[in-house]
Amino acid sequence: DNVVTSSQAIKRKADSDIQTDEKASVGEREAYYSANFKEILRTVLYGSPEKHVLSDQAAKTANRFFELSEPHQQLYVRLFLRKRQWLRVSNISYPEINPSMDLLARVLVEQGFLEGESLLDDPAEVLALLQVKELKALCKSLNLPASVTGTQKAAMISCVLRHQATHRPLFGSSASFLATVSKKGKAMLGRCVRVAEGLADHFSRIMLLFSLSNSWVFEEEQHGCQQIIYRMLQVKIGQVVYPEYDISVTRSLFASSQDFERFYAATKLEQMVLLAAERGASPDDVTSGLSVKELSEIARSELDDEVTKAAQDGPLLPRFLLPFTAGYVNAHTLGLCVDHFEKSGRYQEACSLLKHILSQDVFTSHRGKLWERLALNLDQHLDRKEECLDAVTKALQDPHLRPHTRLTLLQRRQRVTRMAAVVGKRKRGSTTGVCPYEAEEEGGNTLVISEMPLHNAPEVFIQGKLCSSSSAALFVVSNQAMSGSHTITRVEGYASHHYATQDGWPCIVHGEGSVFTTLFGLLMWDIIFAPGIDDVFRSPFQGAPLDLFTSEFSMRRKELIEARLDWMRGAKVEELQSEVERIWNAHCGKACVGVNWELFATQDDTKMLAACVGGVLLSCICRQFALDYAHSAGGLPDLTLWNPKTLECKFVEVKGPRDRLSSKQVVWLSRLIEWGANVEVCRVKANVT
Repeated sequence: DNVVTSSQAIKRKADSDIQTDEKASVGEREAYYSANFKEILRTVLYGSPEKHVLSDQAAKTANRFFELSEPHQQLYVRLFLRKRQWLRVSNISYPEINPSMDLLARVLVEQGFLEGESLLDDPAEVLALLQVKELKALCKSLNLPASVTGTQKAAMISCVLRHQATHRPLFGSSASFLATVSKKGKAMLGRCVRVAEGLADHFSRIMLLFSLSNSWVFEEEQHGCQQIIYRMLQVKIGQVVYPEYDISVTRSLFASSQDFERFYAATKLEQMVLLAAERGASPDDVTSGLSVKELSEIARSELDDEVTKAAQDGPLLPRFLLPFTAGYVNAHTLGLCVDHFEKSGRYQEACSLLKHILSQDVFTSHRGKLWERLALNLDQHLDRKEECLDAVTKALQDPHLRPHTRLTLLQRRQRVTRMAAVVGKRKRGSTTGVCPYEAEEEGGNTLVISEMPLHNAPEVFIQGKLCSSSSAALFVVSNQAMSGSHTITRVEGYASHHYATQDGWPCIVHGEGSVFTTLFGLLMWDIIFAPGIDDVFRSPFQGAPLDLFTSEFSMRRKELIEARLDWMRGAKVEELQSEVERIWNAHCGKACVGVNWELFATQDDTKMLAACVGGVLLSCICRQFALDYAHSAGGLPDLTLWNPKTLECKFVEVKGPRDRLSSKQVVWLSRLIEWGANVEVCRVKANVT
């Protein structure tokens, strides 16, 4: 059944539920983390369109949690939000819950929410919980050499564990020695607890279902339960305010509980790889029971299964909902494994994974970036020129590539064919296969794409005093008003000072892409949050529709977008300013993807910038972002300059010594020139001082 409701109504209902709970718990104050945790449970169990994928056991676990007293609930949530490891009860201190944790912990162990020290049987974990002085006392009681007790804690633990392997006991076995270590260590520790993994998994599934469509899923790659709870607090106290929109859910993300279980397993696999990266482990180091190499093999196999299943079962979810599939998560996990292998210098394995991800196009996004990495590894790190050229040829046939990626690959092909030993076999343009874009030379070494001619931006050169005492490219700006004083700034700041003092631009902001995304968000606000678009708003905590980062955003709102762009092209200066003022006054401060409310000093600055850019250019910029937001936010000029008196505007890309334009920057500068914008590249030459 369709679920259509208001995001604001859901928020008001949640606040009402929490107030009711607070009144019901006489003499007990409900902490924000406990209140938000219970709100999440209720939202998923009683209001989520995905509740059917949860097992009966998960619902029973949640109901058992509700039956606990408030202090027990608060302690469990506190421990659930921490890392899943053993804790000494004597070290757990939450005086706002209860001065004594021992009794609360004992009840939670009896109820099965926590595990007690009877299950603490790993000697390494026992030793890790001991304090240094306790470790020394333990070593002394075991008659270990004095050298063991004179080291740091980690080294001391390692010595104890190695001792049983290097010193065979006269009586008993190595296992009995470790058992003695554990027994004596646990006697020193006292009561210990750990969150029970089985019940915690039920809560983790519920938390995952709650967070699927929320904005922080896109903002933070490692979005954990703690971030979810804290973000809800920010919403409740007004630090974060989301726009108003209609929630219209017509389809479930998961056809069955089996689909969700595969998705959940994939997310756990992803978190294990992220944890290994956080710890700086090598691909062969075992983290959470498996090495990154082993995890990559699992993700690879699971991705193959998902691709096969998708081919057999027919149409999948719409593309904008694919991030909520096991196949998509497994493909992303393989990408994380590629990062890991590359950082470890194992480029052969990285290339193998890249080829595997690219061998299917069902569950991948940003394919251009993957092709670029494959070509780079083959060329520079493995020195396989022929294989690199083959990869570039295949990449150029990929219909999903964007212009900046094609340009990057064409540039690499040109460099390889010029420098490699195979240049005689592969002259430029003789590569077989269909290549929609061909590299051509124009005015020196500048590459252009024949189907989208690249316009060369004019360049200006200025001299700057480079600060020699810094390893970074910092420049010295002299303050004329205060004789003898100076400021140290980055190259963009130095260029801004030049344009303000030498060229007389009164308004300058170093905002890069945020200037453009903010203007897009303001002028297209009513379309971004338009009603009547099914399944793109599924939660009251979204800063954008789920399809904004796909081509479906423009396809599903084609008439609305075209009408808006037509209005922009014909709008007068006063009309543009009035529209910016209307949106600003109605929505200032609300969380919208890409909109930076603090970028401009005042609302008037934003209004004047829109007037100076003009309706025609604004319509071109907004069309580009509407068509391809995901690939358009990077590569935009560093500085935006405007003059309210003359209604002039200029966009400047700043480059310091030895800096080069990226492919994204080349393409964006060309676009802006094509649309009639005043654009230039400012190159700052350095004089060391």
